[in-house]
Amino acid sequence: MSSSASSTAGTPEEQPVNDSALTAIDPEQSAPENATDEVETEASAEAPTRVYLHPEQLAMIQTPEALPIPVLQRSVLRVSYVPAIMPGKWFNRWHERYGDRVQLAEVPVREARGLDSLHQDLCLIDSAPEAAAEGENTVAEAPAEATEHAPVPVVEVPENPFAHMSIVRPDREPASTDGKKYHSIRLYEELPVVILPVDHVLTVLDEVPVEELAEEFLLQPASDIPAYEEVSRAWRESAGRIVPEGLTDKETIELVAAGVGLYIVPMSIARFYHRKDLTYRPVAGLDTYPVHLVWPRAPKGEPRSEELEALLQDFIGIVRGRTATSDRGSETRQARAERVAAEKAKAKAKARAANARREARDKKRANAKKNGNARQHARQSAKAASARRGKKR
Repeated sequence: MSSSASSTAGTPEEQPVNDSALTAIDPEQSAPENATDEVETEASAEAPTRVYLHPEQLAMIQTPEALPIPVLQRSVLRVSYVPAIMPGKWFNRWHERYGDRVQLAEVPVREARGLDSLHQDLCLIDSAPEAAAEGENTVAEAPAEATEHAPVPVVEVPENPFAHMSIVRPDREPASTDGKKYHSIRLYEELPVVILPVDHVLTVLDEVPVEELAEEFLLQPASDIPAYEEVSRAWRESAGRIVPEGLTDKETIELVAAGVGLYIVPMSIARFYHRKDLTYRPVAGLDTYPVHLVWPRAPKGEPRSEELEALLQDFIGIVRGRTATSDRGSETRQARAERVAAEKAKAKAKARAANARREARDKKRANAKKNGNARQHARQSAKAASARRGKKR
């Protein structure tokens, strides 16, 4: 087969047909005038609608595969978390207890964007109306982020937020500690470590005292680490080196690999961005890094719906360690299974007791009739009839 034939065989409009078929049927004479319009209408109706996230919200997602659109559309509760946070144990417990009733969306966001996800409406873009407005009959193939769209409005408490709760690091997002705006629960604390090249002299130590960093250049503002700022003040004034700004953790760690300086971060971040040419050591004398679960307070006079508030309290119970059999919160899958099993066992016991009473009554009546005690048989029959009438009433 020639290259031209192979390239046209896959398209239905240009498939080769026999000469006899061409002579027997003339499409221009036999087809109605509106046949083309009907085919195009059916094709556009059957084509799947492409839905995209708003570009601003795409910028918050860590990876395109991390947040499938169908999950967002089906989810009732959405919880976001910043990089290197590992909330899998809490999400797994939710799916085990409530997954059959309530869909939970796990929303990974970029660094220091946890609070932003709480104040933006979930904005999905449908490309079909735009294509129809341009006079096209097929769904646009270009992603929605390639087109200019109105920015997503930032609301104090959106009706349909991008995330209802967020797991953040307060040292990166200080506003999360504002008790007037947010509820906050401290989940755990992380150990501070210093990231350094594998051939650095400090790698001989199992734990690096902060005093050993007095003459080391850190790729972060000294004010972020008060203990280092105090011990290194003289060296920094004499060195006069400028700390780079606006870099992400990943970009800063690449500078560490290039030998520019060292970097102090929580241990989870050092593990998340691990490289073969870098290592890390715990730093003694520094405060730990807390991790908080944060969600906005409802405005005065505008309380949340009872359903959403119940879901939030259920997730709070999970992170606080509430067991599946706890009486607090919504009924879990395990509690519901135990309740149904208990109800079935109770119904079976009740039925067995009723059968035993009926068998004893029938046996006593049969013995009375067999022994010829007519008066006792009549008394038992009247008693049984009276019991039946009482049940009917």
